[in-house]
Amino acid sequence: MVDFFYSNPTWLVGLVVVGVWTGLSLIGLVIFTRFVKLDVREKDTETVGLTYAIVAVIYAVLLALIVVDVYETASRADEVATAEANQISSLMFASAGLPAPVAKVVHDDLDQYIDDVVKIEWPNQQKGQLDEAGYDKGWDAVAHLSNTLAVYEPANLGANVNKGVMLKAVNELIKARRTRILAAAEHLPDIVWQILLISGAGAVVYLYLFGLRSFGLHLAVVALVSGTIALVFVLIIALDYPFRGDVSVGDDAFVSVKAASANTAAPAK
Repeated sequence: MVDFFYSNPTWLVGLVVVGVWTGLSLIGLVIFTRFVKLDVREKDTETVGLTYAIVAVIYAVLLALIVVDVYETASRADEVATAEANQISSLMFASAGLPAPVAKVVHDDLDQYIDDVVKIEWPNQQKGQLDEAGYDKGWDAVAHLSNTLAVYEPANLGANVNKGVMLKAVNELIKARRTRILAAAEHLPDIVWQILLISGAGAVVYLYLFGLRSFGLHLAVVALVSGTIALVFVLIIALDYPFRGDVSVGDDAFVSVKAASANTAAPAK
């Protein structure tokens, strides 16, 4: 069931969430009005209105905090992916200071790494398939790159400095990669969703207490409020799991580095 919300287009998820949440809210109103008559509710409508304002503000603040949190998480995930791609680009440029055979190996490892990330890891992340085995090929490419630089013996001081710079960039690449893998699994805890749903249901049920003389108007009010709450749920779902689903961090940075590396031949020395 959870996979449906994160693996389908946002418009489809939105239709289902808004339709189900609003539909259940309206059905609840119909049932409620059969047991609690209008004259009973009408007497205390003013009091209900005053107290509902407090409930609405509290729930609105709760929703706002969660939306901001998932948005910031998604933004950080995008920054992490960009930082990883930037380290690859730095290694590509720094490899110009290596002997031709070593530079070719470095270029090949980096190209292979980008292919593993774009063609294997990214599709898996978007599908929510985060098994460690799916990251093995990428780790192998990084390990081979690191070993190549570690055993390379510089011929002079300048080459030795360049080797140190590249080894540091590899370490930063590994750090960014680990951060991305961890970020791919980040999402709102179940307890947060439980609180959101329970408190949202309470906010909708509170609307039933109003004593509106026009039942059609009462239906419209409940539909508008519940529909708005459902839309916020859709937004949270879309931003949750920053690397998963229709709205997610893209692999554009890696594709751009790959395109740039294709135009950069390993230097002959």
